[in-house]
Amino acid sequence: MYKILIAEDEKIERKAIKFYLNEFYSKEFEIVAEIANGKEAVKKALENDVDLVLMDIKMPKMDGLEAAKKIKEKNEEIEIIILTAHSEFDYAKKSIEIGVIDYLVKPYLEDDFCRVIDKSLAKIKEKEINKSREKNLVNKVKETLPFLEKEIILEVVYNTKASLVNFEEHKKLLGIEAAEHQFLLLSAKPREKLSDTFFYKAKKIVKKHFKGTISYNGLNDIIFLIIADNLEDDAEQKKMDIIINELKKNYNEKYNSRLYLKKSRVIKDIKNLNQIYNKTRSHLFESELQIDSYPYQREKNIFAKIIDKDQNAAETEFAEVYQYLIEEENCDISSIRSYLRRFVIFLNRRIMEYYNREEPLFNLEKTENEIAAISDLENLKLYVENLINKIILNISHTHKEQKVEVIEKVKQYIQDNYCHDITLEMVAEHIAFSKYYLSKLFKEVEGINYKDYLIKVRMEKAKELLKDGVKIKVVAQKVGYSNRNYFSRSFKKYTGISPGKYK
Repeated sequence: MYKILIAEDEKIERKAIKFYLNEFYSKEFEIVAEIANGKEAVKKALENDVDLVLMDIKMPKMDGLEAAKKIKEKNEEIEIIILTAHSEFDYAKKSIEIGVIDYLVKPYLEDDFCRVIDKSLAKIKEKEINKSREKNLVNKVKETLPFLEKEIILEVVYNTKASLVNFEEHKKLLGIEAAEHQFLLLSAKPREKLSDTFFYKAKKIVKKHFKGTISYNGLNDIIFLIIADNLEDDAEQKKMDIIINELKKNYNEKYNSRLYLKKSRVIKDIKNLNQIYNKTRSHLFESELQIDSYPYQREKNIFAKIIDKDQNAAETEFAEVYQYLIEEENCDISSIRSYLRRFVIFLNRRIMEYYNREEPLFNLEKTENEIAAISDLENLKLYVENLINKIILNISHTHKEQKVEVIEKVKQYIQDNYCHDITLEMVAEHIAFSKYYLSKLFKEVEGINYKDYLIKVRMEKAKELLKDGVKIKVVAQKVGYSNRNYFSRSFKKYTGISPGKYK
């Protein structure tokens, strides 16, 4: 129940207010205090942390407007309704400027009283929902943040079709508004994944200087994508040098291997993110084979097409790699088989990493043995092409199941909250998705948009209530409509007949 305080110096007026509250709102409000002066009203409202105050304008010790102002200064969440006589009407309107939600003119008519209390009650409930939603969102963002950052980094690394669109959407979700970007890559010898302990320490060091940082520990590297304004300024680059020195010192104190670090140039056009990442990574080990060599980049391209679920493009990329191998290895099937075995290991590892899979998508040992048993180049090529197609089909099926699972969560949220004012933005925040992506996903899975689905849920519930003999005004409120007339118009549009005739 919500807590309400009555501040009115006339006993007969307090009695009238209590009658209406007990008659219509006994399940919603608990009267925690009845006060006869403004000074005491301020004290008791704050002490009891009330949700709503009914405040008379003219009271001893402190008038109602002054009392309302002091309450709002201390706790702006408390809603206040001003009680006024006709002669004080203009005075009451001024109260709106200090944050008072509404006013009631004496003597109180039942309809007017209920209209104003309903308005206040709706606002109190909305704030309660928003608080809960914000708390859930914070928790969900904390839970999903590592996965979201990983997705951003890997989409950039593999240059997937959706990477640029998703990048901007994900930046908004993370609350990052800056427009300049810079990579900082860390790796060690021998080539293996750096420890998560060092990664978390490194992340803390980088975020101390640059709050808008996205990071991921994988692909045998730690990848930081720093997003900030004025990154080219000397002061910002000095911060980068401080970070690099601090990371080296921290690593050398605890590990025996050598840490390699490389920062990229500053990137203003996000279309260049993948290109600059590849260039930076190729210079991470200056003395070694450049990783932007033909097969490596083509392998990445094939994987990107698999992620995009683009079968034809993946086959085209693989065909070019295969032709390159035939020419490079002079049709030596043994060498080509050896490369392809390494290639399927690469695919398996990357898929497991990208999709957080604990089990491989295909039987690696069986696949390697089958490759080893093929004795001609044409069938070898067909085998790997078929393998790529099977992987894409498997990913597509899994991805579709994941989409349905997300939308089922949305539908359940609607079922639980259709009686409230729930917008697409609220639902998107509840499941930690962007509004844009959720809108597209909902239409894709359900065949209708979010708004139409919400109307459908509400109207089907309204039909049940009307058949049970529930009054139209009550039905409207129970299915999320504060205005009876608007509900009636919506109901007729949905069913073809008015609520009255439907009953």
